[in-house]
Amino acid sequence: MQQFKGADDLIPLLDSIKELSFLAILISSMVYRRHLKLTKWKRKLTIGEWTMYIATSTALPVYAVLYFAFLLGTK
Repeated sequence: MQQFKGADDLIPLLDSIKELSFLAILISSMVYRRHLKLTKWKRKLTIGEWTMYIATSTALPVYAVLYFAFLLGTK
């Protein structure tokens, strides 16, 4: 199989872009959870908002624990 000339340089770049996108998703979900929490104090949340509030409230700590576990697992 023929390997392109810049393929070895492209893989780390794509990995970096993937990690940056995960970071952007993480930060935006934290901001959205905070927005929903503030909205919950002002008025009653809709069913869709409750679903997103519960999903982000459980996903963020689970992601943090799993990330820390994988970080400790790789030596």
